[in-house]
Amino acid sequence: MCCAFAAVLSGQSQADDDLYKAAKAALDNKHYQEAEQAFASVEARSPGTTNALPLRAQALIHLNRFEQAQQCLETYLNTHPNSAEAKYLYGYVLFRRDKPSESLRMYTAAAALERPKAEDFKVVGLDYVLLSDYPDAVRWLEKSVSESPNDVEGVYYLGRAYYVENDFDKAIAAFERALRLDPQYAKAENNLGLALAAKNEPAAAEVAYRKAIQIGEAAREKSDQPYVNLAELLSHTDRQAEALSLLDEAERIGGKSDHAEELRGQILFSQNRLADAEAAFRTAVSLKPDKGALHYLLGRVLKREGKSADADNEFAQSKALSAAHPSLPD
Repeated sequence: MCCAFAAVLSGQSQADDDLYKAAKAALDNKHYQEAEQAFASVEARSPGTTNALPLRAQALIHLNRFEQAQQCLETYLNTHPNSAEAKYLYGYVLFRRDKPSESLRMYTAAAALERPKAEDFKVVGLDYVLLSDYPDAVRWLEKSVSESPNDVEGVYYLGRAYYVENDFDKAIAAFERALRLDPQYAKAENNLGLALAAKNEPAAAEVAYRKAIQIGEAAREKSDQPYVNLAELLSHTDRQAEALSLLDEAERIGGKSDHAEELRGQILFSQNRLADAEAAFRTAVSLKPDKGALHYLLGRVLKREGKSADADNEFAQSKALSAAHPSLPD
């Protein structure tokens, strides 16, 4: 009887080991749905005895199921409070759930247990981006890139942080470095154009925007952004017809946006096409009604059209919104 009972236990243990190995193989092979379900079974059969919960969380992250990943990690950390790996993963999940302050606290707790890796420094930097603290974002993204210089995404995000800080020379250098690492990185090419335009180098910016468009078209992964950015660049020249065509293509790709419609309205207004300009600005206002500058621009068109009462109403809304959000740029 004793030997039979031991044999049963041994068989159960072997089955559990086989299930765990199958789950780990599924995760390693990027079969995330299969891995998530298998690790859930491992945990149900032997609660708290393996690292199935953080591994299941990894699979859930790849499935964009961040709330469930957080629940797995919370459960695991209740019984494994000194797991640095779980805390780093938890910090990442909080970042993906747009909770940067909580994420930073978790990364700090994890760092007390084990030194962060380059990827961790990168996410910390991006937490500071979410908090609009760009000096600290630059600090940690620089740290990440120094430890992982071939991480094209880290280099790109560092360039973005430099750009927001108006450090355009460093931004250009970072985007060019990202493009050396990945010449088909359309976002880096587009942002290179933005930085060059900010430095008043329109010819070079146009080349970058057109390369970004070409990359997207070749990969069949178009983004509306380089079209809008190129349209904005051309709107300040005598090539406004091309700018409007680019805005039409941007709309076909990504739908209407307040920025694109604002730009369309400004071009049409400069051409004295007042009814079309009014329609564009009204669309922009409908997409972002709390942006005071849009109400002002609409009011300006209405005033030119002789619609004084409607114009005064838009000017009043613009003034009220600007007073309510004095720190928000229009």
